[in-house]
Amino acid sequence: MPWDKKEKVNPADYTIENISNEEVGRLPGTINGQQFIIQNCQSSKIYLFDFINTITVDDCSDCVIFIGPTTGSVFLRDCQDCVVMAACGQFRTRDCCKMDIFLLCQTQPIIEASAKMRFGCFQASYPQLKDHFKGAGLSIFNNNWSNIHDFTPVEGETNWSCSSQSDALEQAFKLPETEELKSVELMLGTETSVVPFTLGSPMYGGQEATLVIFFFDETYQQKAMDFISSLKSKIQSCRIQHSREVKMEISDAQRVFQTSQYKSAISRGPIIALLCLGSGISEACSKIGQELNANAEDQVVYVTADSNTSNQQIDAFFSYASMTLSM
Repeated sequence: MPWDKKEKVNPADYTIENISNEEVGRLPGTINGQQFIIQNCQSSKIYLFDFINTITVDDCSDCVIFIGPTTGSVFLRDCQDCVVMAACGQFRTRDCCKMDIFLLCQTQPIIEASAKMRFGCFQASYPQLKDHFKGAGLSIFNNNWSNIHDFTPVEGETNWSCSSQSDALEQAFKLPETEELKSVELMLGTETSVVPFTLGSPMYGGQEATLVIFFFDETYQQKAMDFISSLKSKIQSCRIQHSREVKMEISDAQRVFQTSQYKSAISRGPIIALLCLGSGISEACSKIGQELNANAEDQVVYVTADSNTSNQQIDAFFSYASMTLSM
């Protein structure tokens, strides 16, 4: 299409501003990867059910805000007393206070000149959300929600905290009430979430831990989600500390696996890794892994063999994964 005949973008379609005590939003298919602005809103509920390029949220207070998968940055400025759920490539706040953030972030979240910030893991679903993650180019398995960098720390004070309680979101976040926005069928909670619920930092020290790696094929992401569901049915108290999706080089894979026998599997494409915790977790993961591999032509999953091997491979893998995600 010639440049002069391209459909012109109306900024008003991608802006929500100057509202008070309202419930507003955008339905799936109405943003389609455009930039978005939210500004000067008070005591309102705002839901963006689509994928977005970048978004800024300025001068908002006492609001509930849902931000669909965002390719680039979510930047909150001069906001207070808000509850925000967002999935994004980068996340940053400046001059914010008393915010509850439920987050999926591909890189390290940054706060600046902000205080009383509380973070939790993104937990949501609606029918189009998986497609919106694909549209934004985000992996549901790369979530640094708890790895916060405070750009302006204050000696003797803690400007942020993390909660790994799975019920924290349902206590803080409010669902839509208008018929139009209810029709999207937003659901909250770990059981239905498109994103795996992870504990995040701190690390797993002193607990029984197992590293599970899914090798690339057409359904490896679904296999990983099904694995988590199967594991929870066997060990209700099991927990996923971290999940990662990365492309490994052969040399890095050999360092993690301590053998070259997985060279072919690594060469197929990206892998997904789960750090699983809980009493009896090694045996349970091994049994599920054996079943998956028995029903496949090629090896689809790797499970660490014993606790000594697990600890070495976990440290080696997440050291490598942290470097790749920070690039």
